[in-house]
Amino acid sequence: MNSRSLCYVVLLLLSFTLAGCDSAESHRVLLDRYVGIWNTGDFGNLQEVIHEEFELRMTPRFEAETGIDAFKEAVSAWRTAYPDFHVRVDEVVLSANAVAARWTITATNSGPGWHPPTGKKVTVPGMSMFHLVDGRIKDEWIAGNNGYWLHQLGYTLVPPEGIDNAEK
Repeated sequence: MNSRSLCYVVLLLLSFTLAGCDSAESHRVLLDRYVGIWNTGDFGNLQEVIHEEFELRMTPRFEAETGIDAFKEAVSAWRTAYPDFHVRVDEVVLSANAVAARWTITATNSGPGWHPPTGKKVTVPGMSMFHLVDGRIKDEWIAGNNGYWLHQLGYTLVPPEGIDNAEK
């Protein structure tokens, strides 16, 4: 290969690398904007961030809450029960059409919600997988430990009737 051909190859590889950096950077900016919505409850730029056919899927059953209105309802419900709800992104893995994030949520259960307010603070780690379509987030799959969350609120598990705890 002559030096001119080598220069073209190097330029071509460099352009692919830089294009990948732009994609990674835009994915990270999109993730940051999305997390900002959860952290503030501000839906002002929502249509630029999530796809109109967005699906939110959470543990334990991963049943889809579909659409922009369902997303707004979910964020609002969490921020009502936990007014100081905050997601901190701890690690991100990026690919062409997906983003994986490991995060930590901190929040105080001081508002009405799925159960009476306890006034207790939770710190819960979890992970999310996002799929991207047309430069927006198409879905989020949230995996967290609901039992650990509830334990921090003071809830306990009660064994089924007939099981003797002394045997264990």
